[in-house]
Parts: sequence; structure tokens; C-alpha cells
Amino acid sequence: MAPERMFASEQARIELLETLVNIPSLTGSEGEVGRHLERLLEKIGFRVQRQFVDSERFNVIATTAKPPKLLFCTHMDTVRPHFNFSREGEILYGRGVCDAKGSMTAMIAAAEELIRRGHEEIGLLFVVGEELDSDGAKKAAELDLDPNYIILGEPTENTVAIAQKGTLVFRVRSSGQPGHSAYPRGPSAIHILVGALNRLTLEDWGQDPTLGETTLNIGRIEGGEGPNVVAASAVAEGIFRVAGSVEEIMDRLARILGSELELDILSSSEPVFLTSVEGIDETVVSFGSDAPYLQELGKVVLMGPGSIQNAHRPDETIQVPEITRASENYCAVAMQLLTE
Repeated sequence: MAPERMFASEQARIELLETLVNIPSLTGSEGEVGRHLERLLEKIGFRVQRQFVDSERFNVIATTAKPPKLLFCTHMDTVRPHFNFSREGEILYGRGVCDAKGSMTAMIAAAEELIRRGHEEIGLLFVVGEELDSDGAKKAAELDLDPNYIILGEPTENTVAIAQKGTLVFRVRSSGQPGHSAYPRGPSAIHILVGALNRLTLEDWGQDPTLGETTLNIGRIEGGEGPNVVAASAVAEGIFRVAGSVEEIMDRLARILGSELELDILSSSEPVFLTSVEGIDETVVSFGSDAPYLQELGKVVLMGPGSIQNAHRPDETIQVPEITRASENYCAVAMQLLTE
């Protein structure tokens, strides 16, 4: 391995994060950052390979001569739109600084330090597609690797997330009778849809003592031609953050909507309970991650710098001390897990 650490200093880590952020890697277009990571990890001394997810997109796997007992993992892709790195004092801006290139930077620095300390039974796994459908993590579950643990990087404010809520993503459509708004011949699709959505938002979807409340967000709604036309069709999409049984939520959703509306389930995942670590503060998160799919490889420890409140924003941010603390935490947790 490399005799000297490239990312021992805070300045070097921030420069690495700046480089990673300034390479656009919107979901579906992760190739350039993947190639950069390949070159970087080879320079550090890792053996690097690609795992193709489709004909163009690939995960990056970096290992040493020893089979990894522990993998650091996070995702390369970001949400839209891309904007470049900038800095104001201790505050860093840029698409991905928080979600999740901050974790990526801290993981690379931690891995380098672990190798220096003689812990070579580690690896790095950077995947595509987390922000859409986790196709990279689903493919990674097929890897011929058998780590005991995966440290998964997401913005958890440097705590360990011991559980994450499940998700249920759905689309609902309504149909009406088009006509002149002054002389309606039948119901408006928009009126039908709005009434149904109102019933959904007023419903109590239940709670769990660990995961908290199941919540619903209607994120998209469209339909109709104009204010003077009775709408012929309307559609809405929403997501439940599920604290209980996804199947039960699905059944209740169908009953409340009834036969008057068309319901499509776009995706779903059950709540996931994850691995705790002695000495690290714990939390429960409502956001989704690649954890459900990576559990096929090993026990997942979900932790990383930054707050989810600052992710996906037009001014996505993270602070310099969070990156430093994350690198230290990753190193300490990895050493603890490797000696179990």
C-alpha cells in the first residue's frame, strides 16, 4: 500500500471533497466520478474493479490482497440539479457535500488510515442509483464477497441509525366527464382526486414505539386542461414512510381509495432494523437507503456526516468539523468491528 497518507490533513480531505463534488454524478450519469474514484483508489494502493449494473453504469469495488471483513459503502449519485463546490468559512456547499460525498471522503480517509495501522481486511464499495431505485446496491448484493459488516454512509449527523422506516410509493389516477365548466355533464377528475387525497391525509396511519409515526407525503399532482374545462383525468403520486407493516398500509390505501380510482404501487420496502455500535449515539431515520439490499452481504451500520435536513436542498451544506469527525468515527468503529 502507499507509504504515506494522502488524506491525513483536514485540508487534503476538503480538497478531495471539492474534487468529488465538482464532478457531476446525477443519477444515471455516475461514470465520470466512478472513473475518478478508480484512479484515486488505485493510487492509494487498492485493487479496483468494476461491477456493471447496465451496459454503461458500474459500481466501484476496492479491496486489498486480503478478503474484506468490513466494507465501507456509499452512493456516487446525487439528485438534481448539480451545482459546484463553494466554501464560506467552515460551511461547505455543493451538490453531494452532505448526500453522500461527505461520507465518501471520510471513508476514503479512514480506509487509508486503517491500512496504515495494519488493518488490511477492509474494502470500499461505491454504488450507483441510490437516489432512484437502488439498482447499484441490488447488483452489489450479488458480489462474491462475504464481509461481516458494511458501514453505510448517509447523513445521520455522525450517529448510528439503528433503524429506518419502510417506504410505499404509489400513483393514483381518477377519471371524470369532460365538458364546459358552466354546464358540467359529470364529475371532475380533479374533484374526485382531491377528495380522495384529503381522505388519505386525514387518516391516522399508525405508530411504532421505535420507528415513530407513519407519515404520508403527496409529492406530485396534475390534471385538467384549464379552469373552464371539467377535468377528464388527474393523477397524483405520494410516498408513505412506514413505521409498521407495508402490506397493511397498502391494504388500507386500497380500501380508502375504493374502486372509483386506479391505484398503482410503484415501489415498496419494509422497515429495516440495523446494527448498533457501542459508544456511538443512536438515532432512527425516516429516509430510505441502500441498507435493505446490502444486508444480503453483511450486517449494516448506517452512519455518516451531515444532516438529512440539508440534503436535496438548493443550498446543500455540511460543515468542515463534521467531515473530520466522520473520518475519525469510521476508523474507530471499523477497528472495533474488526476485532470482534
